[in-house]
Amino acid sequence: MKVKIATIVDKAEVLNIFKKQRKVFPHIRTDYIQRQIQSKNVVFDKKVIIINQQYKRDVSLGDKKFEKGTCIIHQIVNAKQGNGNAYKILNKFVKSLPQNADCILTVRKSNHTARRFYKKNGFKSVGNINWSNNSIEGLIYKLRRVA
Repeated sequence: MKVKIATIVDKAEVLNIFKKQRKVFPHIRTDYIQRQIQSKNVVFDKKVIIINQQYKRDVSLGDKKFEKGTCIIHQIVNAKQGNGNAYKILNKFVKSLPQNADCILTVRKSNHTARRFYKKNGFKSVGNINWSNNSIEGLIYKLRRVA
């Protein structure tokens, strides 16, 4: 199943969606979005954005280790929460991954809405992570793509 990849033409709209979600994504900058689009790491479909990449080597993240080839979702945002598009596009994205591929993401422990969404979509909590000198607690979620 093919997902739609953002192009430089989509950059302004992608940035605008993140700006409207500034409270959740205060760290997203124009240069980051541009680099991710140029690297073809941005899914943009039905106003849902998934910024992702595949690890090119084994990586330690929080208290877990992940193998080369593991897909990590850095951000997922829906321009209009609650319309079901994030669910559809995330599932389309996961189905586009190779069989038996692992997909991981991190989320703030306090973000209960996102955590429910990830669990509903088959992700399981597998580890812990902290940001900002251990002042922000987070969780690592993982999903294995099976046929």
